[in-house]
Amino acid sequence: MAIPAQHTQTLVEKIRSLPADRVAEVEDFVDSLKQREQVKQPPARKPLNFPVISVGKWPDDLSLCRKDMYGDDGR
Repeated sequence: MAIPAQHTQTLVEKIRSLPADRVAEVEDFVDSLKQREQVKQPPARKPLNFPVISVGKWPDDLSLCRKDMYGDDGR
């Protein structure tokens, strides 16, 4: 990601004005942001290759209604 030069300079000046222990905190924070960004990007995977099984055309009178498939026993 490109950051405008002026913005970068402003950040550097702010960091330079901090005490040494705070600079270490900023560095740790930046490292954690970088690590979090790496975790968000999972490695690329090959696409899954499922077999295609064709059983032909379904019968015209095929009913997929639950009542027709399992009966109607009141449940």
